[in-house]
Amino acid sequence: MSVERPIVRPHLARLPGYAPVVPLSERAARAGLAPQACFKLDANENPYGMLDGVRDALQQAMQEAGFGAVYPDPNQTELRTALASYTGLEPAMILAGAGADELLDLTLRAVLAPGSVIITCTPSFGMYPFLADLNQLELIDVPRGEGFALRPDALLQTVQSVRERDVDSVVILTSPNNPTGDLVPRDLLTTLLDRGATVMLDEAYIEFAGLEASAQDLLSAHPRLIIMRTFSKWAGIAGLRLGYMLANAGLIADLAKVKQPYNVNQAAEIAGIAAINVADEIALQIDAIRNTRSLLFDGLQSIDGLDALPSAANFILVRVDPAIGSGRELHDRLASVGVFVRTYSDPLLAGSLRISVPRHDQVDELLERISGVLESAHST
Repeated sequence: MSVERPIVRPHLARLPGYAPVVPLSERAARAGLAPQACFKLDANENPYGMLDGVRDALQQAMQEAGFGAVYPDPNQTELRTALASYTGLEPAMILAGAGADELLDLTLRAVLAPGSVIITCTPSFGMYPFLADLNQLELIDVPRGEGFALRPDALLQTVQSVRERDVDSVVILTSPNNPTGDLVPRDLLTTLLDRGATVMLDEAYIEFAGLEASAQDLLSAHPRLIIMRTFSKWAGIAGLRLGYMLANAGLIADLAKVKQPYNVNQAAEIAGIAAINVADEIALQIDAIRNTRSLLFDGLQSIDGLDALPSAANFILVRVDPAIGSGRELHDRLASVGVFVRTYSDPLLAGSLRISVPRHDQVDELLERISGVLESAHST
């Protein structure tokens, strides 16, 4: 009698999967370089890493007998209280997760039945189409226009068209957008909400634009607004996986009932609370990254063959002159000299690269390596 493995549901078995970044050690080995000699600029991490105050809090917790031995608080009471202090919102309007990705998935599964619609505006975060496929949701894309700008009229028309089909939908926008770095115009956001659209606004990079650019002040008047945030970028703890969402208290209460009970691990909770406690110090890092972003932008613009887009995030999207090759070709050449940046399979981004902002002291060397690669490309 033959025994076959369990069969994965057909729609899941057909999925291509999400393409995450390759670990630094692996990329460095491919280039034949030591990791410390490389620039890891492909995942938008905080180049300064975890602040000492956060590290100290973790080390102190690890000395306690109960650390790691008991389950974390399923209600996230201390963490949500700290987040309430950080955001100025009530804890009832906040829910934490194992990264914002978990909360994106949880929310879409909870509010949209299979066959419902996600509306996105590419190019944007690759997790959105992945989640649409995972949850059997129809993905309707409203591609961005010239200079990767949003097209408000086309987006509003698409939302209206889906409503006329009497199908539930969620509009997902990212502000600042990944990978283009621009903010969602406030008047477009309020128009969508005033017309009854459910909008999931991904603010993963909002600290780099300034919290004053957040749309959280719209939450009280717009119960269909859902805001996603993360500690991965601004707080430098991407490896601990901690994100949170801001939304109507009723929605938060419903989602709290269906999330995994212990979804935020103890270390992530401790680090998140510690990061909030030293938020003023982290803000100095954010200021440094903003200043470095300006230097990097100017430097990239000065290099023949590159066209950098202004950014409100901690990365810059760079368009590559086709005369020197495709984005993929330049990506590979840079990788050979230890400069690891992000490239895309999306046809809209075939001629572009996304470069995370490095530390201030790394800018000159980074620009020298990029210039050297491009000079070599021009001479061949």
